[in-house]
Amino acid sequence: NFEMRSNSVMRLRKMVHNARGVITTPTLRSSSSLNMLVVQQSPEVVWDEDLTSKLSREIKREDERYQKASQKGWELNAALVKVEIGASSAEDESLDTLVSEIVDSPEMYNNIIHDQSTNDTEEGVLLHPRAPRLANLSSKVEEFARMKATQHFLTEGKLLSPHSSCFKTPAGRSILTDEEYIGGCCIGLCHDLSKHAVNRASNAANDSMAVPFIESCRDTAVVILDALLAFDFRNGPLRRKYDSLKYALKNLETVLYELSVAGAVGGNKLDGPAKKKAKTEGRGTGEASADSPSLLPKDDIDAIRERMEHRDKLRETLIKTCRDGQKQAKQAIFALHRNDMKTASTLLSKCEECVEQNLVPILREEPCLRSGSFTGVLEEYVEAKLFAAWLEESEEKKGRRILLPQEIPLPISTDEFIGGLMDLTGEIGRHAVQRGTVRDKAGVELCLQSSKTVYNGLKLLGKIPGRSSAKKVAMVQKNVEKLERVLYEQSLMEMAGRKEFASSVEEGFGNDNGEEN
Repeated sequence: NFEMRSNSVMRLRKMVHNARGVITTPTLRSSSSLNMLVVQQSPEVVWDEDLTSKLSREIKREDERYQKASQKGWELNAALVKVEIGASSAEDESLDTLVSEIVDSPEMYNNIIHDQSTNDTEEGVLLHPRAPRLANLSSKVEEFARMKATQHFLTEGKLLSPHSSCFKTPAGRSILTDEEYIGGCCIGLCHDLSKHAVNRASNAANDSMAVPFIESCRDTAVVILDALLAFDFRNGPLRRKYDSLKYALKNLETVLYELSVAGAVGGNKLDGPAKKKAKTEGRGTGEASADSPSLLPKDDIDAIRERMEHRDKLRETLIKTCRDGQKQAKQAIFALHRNDMKTASTLLSKCEECVEQNLVPILREEPCLRSGSFTGVLEEYVEAKLFAAWLEESEEKKGRRILLPQEIPLPISTDEFIGGLMDLTGEIGRHAVQRGTVRDKAGVELCLQSSKTVYNGLKLLGKIPGRSSAKKVAMVQKNVEKLERVLYEQSLMEMAGRKEFASSVEEGFGNDNGEEN
């Protein structure tokens, strides 16, 4: 009995050793030139040799534009610091020139609305007025607006209008977006006034105008806060800035109270200036003070509020509609797993119709909404199109083919194509489990080679854009490892003579979010 058990163990070890040899090693070949990168692949997987180089060029091009915008952001930051330190007319002119150059340059924007051709950076390209800025340019332009608003208030005693000449480029393009105006000329101004109030209060004993100035700053913060109370800021950076406004107002009130206790000139009087009394009475009755219209560009603020409310409605409509498009793309993938090509084709056509007729018009009006839900729809759609093409054998070249970006009917960005390509490996893994249940070892090997081809191509790209790119690449690697495990288990069962196949990783392939089911 001992000899029989020993022989059984030896045979099992030999089977495992032989089974390990079935798993092929990744085949990767690259030349010295990056433009000639080619993925060595199985003859049954049709991967266009130019795909890797094309994606690499697009990624490099976008990265160069982003780096150029970042450099301009640093130049703008340095110009702002110079104006704050020097405060000379020459520095002001240099700053205005730099801001106009940035705002009028198409290369400083992500001008993709829907068609990639609108992202051209040649001269004469019409920029969308709401095209999102690249890198950190939006925050730097907001700081520019904040500085201009503070300078104007200190000299004129009131807020700047968004239609002021300093907020227009020589070409006539508006420098600020609505969000940048609210964040810089309203909320940012209040924080700057709080700092100026502390500086003036430090010399209140010798400055008879310190207390009236601080009261004016306090009244301005109150007027701005009352105006912004009518806004319905959704969760985001602007909402957090708005929440910080009350701290600037509290600081101003605290400084006035402390000066009053200390008996500073003007700080111990109960009857302040007429402006303060009018504002106090207005707050008690819920009405604005008599001086508010001259202090605050009320019509401009109301127009901004109406536009932001309209954009919020567009955003809600887009999110709801994106659910329909994404659902159709997901159902198309489910139909492909059931080998129901007709239903999958119908669902993909409906998804294309949803994007073109319902979503694109919203993006043409508000291109800042392109990231998020809309990108998710396109990635799901790309995944479905890639999976459908992979399931069909190429007529020209026998094997499973990977579509090129230009073969996708809907115009997509490089990020969205790569996202769909990475998600494709999860669907290939699920298809491999289906082939394993019918003892189709060749089908499982084909799935493994396809996933390896995609993974090797991604590794050749080097830097992959996107916030969750590293997580998704790790998901692709795990999918390849799980497919290797599926093939290993099937080989063991074949050698053991078992007819039924059950994989331990049947439900373990990564989903669209880069997580495991």
